[in-house]
Amino acid sequence: MLELKKVTKEFSSKKAVNKLSFKVENGKIFGLIGRNGAGKSTTFRMILNIIQPTEGDILYDNKKINQDVLDKFGYLPEEGSLIPSYTVLELCEYYGALKLMDVAEIREKLINWLERFNILEYLNKKVKDLSKGNRQKIQFIVSNLHNPDFLILDEPFSGLDPISVEELKKCIIELKKEGKTIIFSSHRMDHVEELCDNIVILERGNTVLQGDLKTIRETYRIDGKINNSLNDIFISAVGEAEKEEKEV
Repeated sequence: MLELKKVTKEFSSKKAVNKLSFKVENGKIFGLIGRNGAGKSTTFRMILNIIQPTEGDILYDNKKINQDVLDKFGYLPEEGSLIPSYTVLELCEYYGALKLMDVAEIREKLINWLERFNILEYLNKKVKDLSKGNRQKIQFIVSNLHNPDFLILDEPFSGLDPISVEELKKCIIELKKEGKTIIFSSHRMDHVEELCDNIVILERGNTVLQGDLKTIRETYRIDGKINNSLNDIFISAVGEAEKEEKEV
C-alpha cells in the first residue's frame, strides 16, 4: 500500500502541494484529478523520489521509498521521456537493461505488447517518426516492460484517439485484474468514473474532495443524478470545458 501523510511541496514561496494525505490500496485503481498546475505531477515526482517533499511522509508498505522499492514501480510521465533517435526496439532494450532485464525477455515482452496494440510494424521505427498517439503507446509499454507491481500513469490518455483510449482502458483494467496497483492523473471525469475505486480532487495543491468513488456518488445523488454541488466541485477542479455531464 502507498500512503501519503500530510505531504507538502513548496517552490520558493508557492505551495504546489499542501498537506496532501491519501492511501492507495494494493490491487486498486486510484485517480488524482485536477487541471494543469493542480499538483498532480509534483505529487508523482515526490512518490518516485525525483523531488523531495518539504514536509510529510511517503511510505510504501510502511517503509520509506528507496531504490529497491522503486524497482517495483512503473512510470508514464506526462511529458514523454522517450529518446527520439532510438528505434522502438533500441529504446526498450535500453530501459529494460536499466531494470536488469535480459535482451531475450525484453524482446519477447515488447513484441507481445506491440501485437496487443496492433503496432508490431513499429518495432524498428525511430521514435521521432511516430505519431503522438503511438509515442504514448510506446511510453505505456516502457512503463510496463519490467512487470511492475505499481503503476503511475500521468495523463495516460493524452494524445490518443478514441479507439486507442478504449484499448488502453482495457489494458489498465486487465492489469488491475492481474493484481497491479495503479494511480493515474486525469482532467477527464468520464475516465475516472469508469476506472477508479478511489479519488482525490486537487485544486491549486489543495484537496477539495477525496474518498471512495462509489460512496461519493451516492452521497451526492439526487433522483438518480449527480447533484449540482458535486458538479460544481468537478467544474472547479477541471474547468467547465473539460467536464463532461454524466448520469450515473
